[in-house]
Amino acid sequence: MRVGSLAIGRSGDKGGTLDLTLVALDDAGYRWLESRLTEAVAQAALARVMPGQAKRYAVPGLRALKFVVSGALPGGVYATLHAGLHWQKAAIWVLLDLELD
Repeated sequence: MRVGSLAIGRSGDKGGTLDLTLVALDDAGYRWLESRLTEAVAQAALARVMPGQAKRYAVPGLRALKFVVSGALPGGVYATLHAGLHWQKAAIWVLLDLELD
């Protein structure tokens, strides 16, 4: 199942850190994502396109999973070597497009 079928997402940045948040559309979707979209799964997907270490935070009251990727934007958004000044806004799609069993 595609993560984006169960959740919406948002991304942002602070210095060299990328912040990716997924919010499940309902409680069942949150439980499904919480059990399958582990820190290791997210790290493996994100490592294909960016440096840094992902840390997952579960926020069950909001049906949210937050992934903070330290070091994803070396030098900050203005110094990173990724194409496009604000590519990090699209980085959430790495997780939304992820297919999980």
